[in-house]
Amino acid sequence: MRGLFGALAGGERKDQGGSRYGLVDEMWADFFGGLRSSKSGVSVNWKSSLSNTTVLACCRVRADGHATVPWKLYQRTETTKKGRTVVGRREARDHPLYDLLATAPNEWMTSLEFRETQSLHVDLAGRSYAYKNVVRGEIVELILLDPGRVTKRVNKDYSRVYTLHGLDGTTETVSGDKIWEVKGPSWDTIDGLDVVRLAAEAIGLALATEESHAAFHRNGVRPSGMLSVEGAMNEAGLIRLAAWVRRNFGGANNTGRLMVVDRNANFVPMQMTGVDSQHIETRKFQVERICEVLRVMPIMIGFSGDKNATFASAEQMFNAHLTHTVRPIHRRFGGSGDLHLLSKDERKKGFYTGFVDGDFISPVLKDKGEYNKIALGGGGSPGWLTPNEVRAFDELPPVDGGDNLYVGINTAPIGPDGRPRTPDPKPGPPAPTGE
Repeated sequence: MRGLFGALAGGERKDQGGSRYGLVDEMWADFFGGLRSSKSGVSVNWKSSLSNTTVLACCRVRADGHATVPWKLYQRTETTKKGRTVVGRREARDHPLYDLLATAPNEWMTSLEFRETQSLHVDLAGRSYAYKNVVRGEIVELILLDPGRVTKRVNKDYSRVYTLHGLDGTTETVSGDKIWEVKGPSWDTIDGLDVVRLAAEAIGLALATEESHAAFHRNGVRPSGMLSVEGAMNEAGLIRLAAWVRRNFGGANNTGRLMVVDRNANFVPMQMTGVDSQHIETRKFQVERICEVLRVMPIMIGFSGDKNATFASAEQMFNAHLTHTVRPIHRRFGGSGDLHLLSKDERKKGFYTGFVDGDFISPVLKDKGEYNKIALGGGGSPGWLTPNEVRAFDELPPVDGGDNLYVGINTAPIGPDGRPRTPDPKPGPPAPTGE
């Protein structure tokens, strides 16, 4: 048996979020929770959610924060210099995983495209799956899978078995070590929480409000005013009167002109009603609710509400976005990559994945220069970065003597060994002759 009944009979649970079409499929999907019909009457799933501009903007902001930052493979190193151990790191460019993470995980996707889609899957489906093509014990390719085409079964010993449903209708079952799964926040440690289903009411109300507003403008009548005259007028007379008013008083050039009409005509202007105002307020309120669910500050999607942010407050909001939104995304994917893409032996050897978080301050040269200055020891306290590590942020080659840490002192020239050069002593008075 295939499809829904086959999954139920086999005791398997198919991940939600896949595409379903047809009236019967929607009926069964609603019954078993695939499509969630909100109280507003709108069915909510990942596809309908993305048609809401707030959900789309939030997911894009989160995906950009994940995908536009370089992701590299590093190895911790230990060297002995003058009897002391110096701990550092190097880019593990000789490891086959380095190019998959930093450049291209497969032949048709860049690293940015791969992680961008991966982020959308985690945010809207609660999980993402990638097939690890392993050849002679090495991962040579990562193939991103549609979460709706993956069936996961968890055994009693918590081992995973995945069934992949191909585009041609065929299926293939693989063991858990062949799949790289990244979960979102989880309750049972097995599946990530389905944010779209949990926030169905907020998203559904936003969709319904947007839909009703569009229908109002499509079907409603909203003139700027009404001109009424005494007595009955046939259709031809009404058309002539409307054309005369539009010709003589319509448009910006006729603004402020005095209207003089006969038959005791009365002009009544029409303005926005309280219902219209509440409708707009509801839409603004739903933007904030969806931003709360997806952990994106409204200003990051261009929405400030009724609060006008100053330059200083906006800068703090951007910093808060990096701290509370982007950094957790990096830690989630980085930790998952260390666990599923590196073996235990490789982790013991010091290999780990890392995002170049310092890339965020690269566009701000003043802040970047101030950070580098303090990190090198220019603030009076011992520095925590070496000159070569700072140069590596901009992909610059290392220099001789650039692997030492420094503490802020009076300016002094640096010798070839990377240490401050002692100035030559000044000549003193001539020695006495003894006479």
